[in-house]
Amino acid sequence: MRSRIEDLCCQMEEICRFCLPPEKERIIYTTEHFYVMVSLGPILEGYLLIISKQHIGACLHLPLEILDEFCKLKSKIYNILTEVYGGCIFYEHGKTGSCISDGQSHKHCFHAHLHCVPVNINFNDIIGQELIGENFSSFLSCYQHMKSVEKYLYVEDCKGVTVYQPHETLRKQYLRYKLSEALGVNDRWDWVKEQNWPLIERTISTLKPYFI
Repeated sequence: MRSRIEDLCCQMEEICRFCLPPEKERIIYTTEHFYVMVSLGPILEGYLLIISKQHIGACLHLPLEILDEFCKLKSKIYNILTEVYGGCIFYEHGKTGSCISDGQSHKHCFHAHLHCVPVNINFNDIIGQELIGENFSSFLSCYQHMKSVEKYLYVEDCKGVTVYQPHETLRKQYLRYKLSEALGVNDRWDWVKEQNWPLIERTISTLKPYFI
């Protein structure tokens, strides 16, 4: 089992780890323009990321020519996670700068990566208690209306898609924190500190056969 990455924060000050992913064993599937990686510090088993190979700022800023590929991959992951774990939600911090520290800019934050989480909860009901959002029927509908928006939070659950445009500075890893809180695993929200390699290895073992 891989040991904890001790210099993670230092690495992210200098490079984007999504552009040059060093732990390639976490990548379980690739397409021409994207790869699927088991999240570092998974909140629960089956937690995946869809990541663009090109350094693109956020998922709603993907070029039109690779959008169909992204949507097909997203649908594939939804079907797999729903089959294996009984549910799937998606979210993204969308260049809000809150994925590593409170409101600060890091290249790693500003690289398109969609969180794919195997749960079946009304996550928008939770986020909507604190932030005002705009509802959409699908990712594509959202993309058509919001692709010019610079900063946003994207949340897709069983009820649909909502995009939030917070004006205030969000707490560190806001959506991860809220999800961990909702699932009763408050100690797992910080993926830099709680890397959870045993759960990463269990996820790889469980899900890799579905991507062959």
